[in-house]
Amino acid sequence: MRYIPSTEEQQREMLKGIGVSSFEELIANIPEKVRLKRKLNLPPALAENELEEKIVQIARKNADFYQLKPLLGAGAYRHFIPEAEKALLQREEFWTCYTPYQPELSQGTLQSIFEFQSYISRLTKMEVVVPSIFDGASATAEAALMSLRLTHKDKILISSLLHPHYRETVKTYLAPHAVKILELPFRNGITQIDNIKDSLDDNTAAVIIQSPNFLGGIEDIAEISEIAHQKNAMLIQVIAESMSLGILKSPGNMNVDIVSGNTQSFGLDLNFGGPYNAFLATKKQYIRQLPGRIVGETKDKNGKRAFVMTFRAREQDIRREKATSNMCTNHNLNVVATNIYLSLLGTEGIYQYSLLNLKKAHYLETQLLKSGKFRKPFSYPYFNEFLLEYEGDLKNLSERLLENNFIPPLSVLQFFPDEKFEQSLLLAVTEIFSRDELNQIVDLLSR
Repeated sequence: MRYIPSTEEQQREMLKGIGVSSFEELIANIPEKVRLKRKLNLPPALAENELEEKIVQIARKNADFYQLKPLLGAGAYRHFIPEAEKALLQREEFWTCYTPYQPELSQGTLQSIFEFQSYISRLTKMEVVVPSIFDGASATAEAALMSLRLTHKDKILISSLLHPHYRETVKTYLAPHAVKILELPFRNGITQIDNIKDSLDDNTAAVIIQSPNFLGGIEDIAEISEIAHQKNAMLIQVIAESMSLGILKSPGNMNVDIVSGNTQSFGLDLNFGGPYNAFLATKKQYIRQLPGRIVGETKDKNGKRAFVMTFRAREQDIRREKATSNMCTNHNLNVVATNIYLSLLGTEGIYQYSLLNLKKAHYLETQLLKSGKFRKPFSYPYFNEFLLEYEGDLKNLSERLLENNFIPPLSVLQFFPDEKFEQSLLLAVTEIFSRDELNQIVDLLSR
């Protein structure tokens, strides 16, 4: 914490140094209509020690998040993070969001990004990967823009089971473009295949499907891919829960064209929604339309292995009219975190974690259904997230869980305002839950 006050004399000196006579003159170029008119109701100034004590008192009102186990997922999942990852991330060489343009100064950073790309390529079975995008929502929007550039068409089909925040982000990104966006309905917790067939035409650039979808359902990506390609449309698969890649069939093996994924589950903790990291993966033939930049492997003049940035597609690097992106921020620390995490777990570790997610989620669902307090509205295959209807008071259910250090599941009514979802809860179960904790949850919710 920096606590460096300035006297009035020092303020006058600084203003003089930048060539203005007063603070008002400094902000003269800011239009009046955007300036704050009202006076801020701020408390009196405090000494540094007083301010620190006040902040500590405020912080003590917070719950200890590490004592809480979340049954809440919906795009942000609590997974175990090895201490070795946390220790390695403390190395100060990694503490920058600066994009590593100068390879002679950034070999360690570039190697880490290269390894991240390699891991994601193996998990998705896609040929090329852009490693550093803000989050899953913006990666999905970038994928949609990429499909427009590749096909020169003006229609996008989006599953209504794409995460609601992702859907809104896609619409925001596409707003300046003359693009028709059509939302695909769902049935039984899965995107309606027949409606995809009916909605596809020769003007369709892409079909965007999340799998596992927002309600946890595993979509039939292989069939959707075949249907989309019959009309020469691209298929974009969105993966919000990246842990599912450890056990589900890879997008590349189902002829997906573009994958947008959020790697939050791979070594990134829950921090009020971010910062996270996402990737775009695609086929080699589409590499020139990828946004962002890729790290490549080469040799230096002495024949030694070296890493450099390549395929930089921003307007700072190439002619503006040829740019495919204006992404500048580099989520490099999060990329490094994911790389360390995947390196520590390896192929077998990711598979075993994925299997634990699958088994524990299905165990909890089975036990809750046995209690007679829950009903299963849809019968779809799922990974670690599922929808149940509760035959009781939802507020009371939430209170009981919180009193016992469990974060309640998501009430989906806020995203699907339909009376049939009034009692619906979306539960997420990861490897962090022990069997005793799952049994405790069943006991709490069966009363």
